[in-house]
Amino acid sequence: MDFLLQTSRLNLRPLTMSDFDYYYAVQGNAELMRYIRKPETDPGIVRERIEFFEKYAAENPGLGAFVAEWKAGGEGPVASCVLRHAEYHPENDFELGYLVQRAHWGQGLASEIVTALVSYAFEHFGVPKVTAFADPDNHASHRVLEKCGFRHTGPRFIYDSDNFVFELENPAR
Repeated sequence: MDFLLQTSRLNLRPLTMSDFDYYYAVQGNAELMRYIRKPETDPGIVRERIEFFEKYAAENPGLGAFVAEWKAGGEGPVASCVLRHAEYHPENDFELGYLVQRAHWGQGLASEIVTALVSYAFEHFGVPKVTAFADPDNHASHRVLEKCGFRHTGPRFIYDSDNFVFELENPAR
C-alpha cells in the first residue's frame, strides 16, 4: 500500500475508486456533510468525484484527496482529507480540508491530520502558506485550525458558500 503520510496513529493514502463504498457513505451522510455541501446520494456523481480526484492527483503528484486509516489496521477509513490548490487552480494557494467519521470525533484525529498535511506541504512543496476554509458555524473546525496554528483572516465566498478563511504561514519562508 502506498501511503502519502504517516502520523503517530494514522496512514494517509490517496483516495481511489476502491474506496467507493466508504466515500459514498460519507458523501451521503447529512451530519458529516453539514458544513461542506448538500449530501450526495447519486452513486454516479460520487464516482465522478472520485475520478476527478484521481485525475487531479495524477496531474498534481502528492496532492488530491486522501483517506486516513488506523496504522494498526482494522475497520477501514476513519477520516478523509484533501491537500490541493484552492478551487483546483495551480496558481492558487494550497488548501487543506478534513472530515472525521462521527465515531472518532473528539480523539484528536483532525488535529493530527491537519498537522501532518501542513508539515508535508511546507517540507515537500515549500509553499509560503496553507489555507483552510470553514463554514462560519463550524466552531469545532475553527478550534482545530486555531489549535494547529492557523489564523482567521476573514470571510470569503468560495465553493458556492460563505466561509471563514484560515491561514498558516510557512515559518521557513
